[in-house]
Amino acid sequence: MHDLVVRNAHLVDGTGTPARPADIAVANGVITEVAPHIEGAARRTIDAAGMLVTPGFVDIHTHFDGQATWDPILAPSSQHGVTSIVMGNCGVGFAPAKPNASDHDWLIGLLEGVEDIPGTALAEGLTWDWETFPDYIASLQRREWTMDVGTQVAHAPLRAYVMGERGADPHEEPTADELGA
Repeated sequence: MHDLVVRNAHLVDGTGTPARPADIAVANGVITEVAPHIEGAARRTIDAAGMLVTPGFVDIHTHFDGQATWDPILAPSSQHGVTSIVMGNCGVGFAPAKPNASDHDWLIGLLEGVEDIPGTALAEGLTWDWETFPDYIASLQRREWTMDVGTQVAHAPLRAYVMGERGADPHEEPTADELGA
């Protein structure tokens, strides 16, 4: 018996071939069969007549860096067919971050400037249970989401962690401590 059968779908499989009618069977969270008509019982059946079934979308440019620390659904992307996201874009992120309010507020202000997320919401939601980027990754790994999450090291928090807000001197050489950050 299948756990789930999606029947009467218009399947777009991502290969470039035209959409085709298909049923899709799922067992233990894995697609086990795709065919024009699947026989057999299912614990749950979805009639997808007139609907498209597609592979999940990968959004390589998101700013969920803060929201990923408190929202397991990561709406609205998860509601639009996105199954994988990448964070740390535009040089904006929250790690590394020194454990003080002024650095946290500065990073919140950066994200507030590129996204329509009020800084107060970020300040209330962010857990700040990290300092280094590996600490941030560990914090993320303790959470569960409705999609796959990947992140890049964002430029702004890394630069602020190492240099603060001061300007760079073009003749300055980084110290060993700065390189190790």
